[in-house]
Order: sequence, then C-alpha cells, then structure tokens
Amino acid sequence: MISDPLVTVLMPVYNAGAFLRPTLETLLGQTYRDFEFLIVNDCSTDDSLETIRSFGDPRIRVHTNPVNMGQTKSLNVGLRLARGKYIVVNDADDYSLPRRIETQLDFITKHPEYPVVGCSCYIMDREGKILRTFLRPTDPREIQLQFLSDTPMTHGSVIMQKDAILAMGGYNEEFRIIQDYELWSTLMRKGSRVMNIPDLLVVIRTFADSISFKERDAQTLENGRTIQANVEAMTGLTISLDEAVRQRHFFVAPERLSRDDFAQAEKLFIREYEGLRAEIHPGESYLREDLANRLVKPFVKLAISRFQDGKPGEARGIVLNYMRKYGRKRLPLLVWMLSFLGASSLGRAIRFYERRQETAAGKSYTRSARGL
Repeated sequence: MISDPLVTVLMPVYNAGAFLRPTLETLLGQTYRDFEFLIVNDCSTDDSLETIRSFGDPRIRVHTNPVNMGQTKSLNVGLRLARGKYIVVNDADDYSLPRRIETQLDFITKHPEYPVVGCSCYIMDREGKILRTFLRPTDPREIQLQFLSDTPMTHGSVIMQKDAILAMGGYNEEFRIIQDYELWSTLMRKGSRVMNIPDLLVVIRTFADSISFKERDAQTLENGRTIQANVEAMTGLTISLDEAVRQRHFFVAPERLSRDDFAQAEKLFIREYEGLRAEIHPGESYLREDLANRLVKPFVKLAISRFQDGKPGEARGIVLNYMRKYGRKRLPLLVWMLSFLGASSLGRAIRFYERRQETAAGKSYTRSARGL
C-alpha cells in the first residue's frame, strides 16, 4: 500500500461479474504506477470480492459498505476515504488505456484552474466490441454551452482535484443516475471551468439493461432538474421543470414530442442562447454557428423517425425546415437526398455509415491499446 499517493483510482463495485477482471487489468497495467486503487464494494453478492483479492496487488485497498448504498453514496464514501490529491474515476465495467493516468495527471497538474479534466473515449458493447469513438468537446466555449442540454464530460473518463470536489459537498445524493452531470454543473454554476483533453484514453461499456435504460424516465427527470438550474445560472431565465424535461426530450428523443412541443422547445433553446450572461457569451458569430450545430441532432433524429414511420414527405419537410433556418449542414442535406430513394435506402446508408464508424474505431482502439 502506498502511504502518501498523489493519485487515487476510485471504483465503486456492485456485482461487477465477468467485466471486473479485465477492468482491473487495464488499471493495474498503467504506465503511471504509483497510485492508490480504492475500491468501494457496495455489498456485492457475487464473486467480485474474490476477483479483486485474486490480484494480490498492494496498491488495492477495499472498503465494504455496511449496507448497499448505491453508486452516488459509494462515490462520496470513496472521496472521503481517498488519500490522493487527485481522483481518477473508473467504472467497474470500463477500461482505461495504458497511458490514461499518466496523460491526465500531466495535464491537470499543469492546469490547476480546471478541477475536473475528462477525455474522449471509445464505446464498446456488452461483449467488448468497439462500436465507435465518442469525441468530447475541448473548446471551452463549446463545453460551457453544452451544459444547457447535456453533460459535456464522460464520468468514467475524468481526473478530479479531490479538495475542490469535497468543497462543493461531493456528489449530490439526490441524484442517483446523472450525479456526474449535476456535479460538473454545480462547479460551473459556482464559477469553475472543466476541461476535456482530446486524447482517447478510456473505453466505456454500454448495454441496453444499464440503469439509464431501465430507469429512463427517472434519468430524464434528473436531467431536467440540472438543465433547469443551468439555464437560470447561465442566462437568468427562469424555466419550469416541465420545460426543462421537454428540452431534454428535444435533444435525446424528439420523436416523443408533439409538433407544437418540438417547436416550443426549439424557440426556448434559441431564447437561452440569446440570453447568455455577458461573462460567458462567446461572441455572436461563434454563438450562431454553435446553435446551428446543436440543432442538427433533434431535427435529423425527428426526420429519421418519421421515415421509419412511413412518412417520407413529413421527414423531408423537417430537414428542409432546418436548412431554411440554419443553413445547409451536411447531415440534414444527406437525409433529404436519401429520402427520395425510400426509407430502406436511408436505412442502408445509415447502417453503412455506422459500420464505417465501427471499423475506424476498432482500428484506432487497437493502436491505442498497444500504447502507440
């Protein structure tokens, strides 16, 4: 055990099963080795503890909660127990590439103005197949503006200054699912800035039975609460929780909105951009371009949904409406062109694009995993 570590790797574990061993291997094999590995066992009932103990690595330190507390409270337990100045967060089913800690530690020590530093990541499925890359924003203006609609950081990709996080009270235990988005937002509301570095350093596992899928409505409500507070902090506007939840649907699942709700969400989001406080305003030209880029996603998602419902004319109208307002961006134009070939052609084109993304991500991951 390292008595005075600079870094603590923090990992809550609850019944991590077959995913745990390869996760531990990626962390114990880091190029930066002088860290404390604090695992908070949240009363696992499977063989997680046996798997952890089988490594026999002196850097590993296990704390077992007296009762099952859930992820948010377990993270706070870990923050209070951690000996390191910096906390590296790693979920029990995700991987860290070999130079992750070394790279992030180098950045955060050179840039103490950022209490939290994330990175880009690969996305893998349950079986460990690399599906795509997920590039997180690195421009401070883009990161700031993303707080109005979603988290700009991936939780399992961050390194944090422990004292700065504890000074904010740690994770808000009222949030069970999006505790990370609420934590970064709390920092932002109190005047701190967070940052992402462009490096692809972690591999995040996603699968359909995760908590965010099982409890999607609860997740949406939590997102709405955070968006509501962020809008007020960044613009001075007061919006209702219903409006904030509608804004969340607008970006994530626009097909769930009526035509009127979609239009109202669009108008409100524009008002938020127009009402940004002077100290965070990035300039009119940047703001116009960023608004157009952010609105691509809900318009295209809604158009594709209408195609799938057998309504090509309505789908074309949606992307044409976008292009009239915000310009001819590549993706809406592509959807409009493919619409004349039929829904099956659009589906084949999307699947081809996704396969190209998977291939490119897989090749890139293979190089990164070798530490090249």
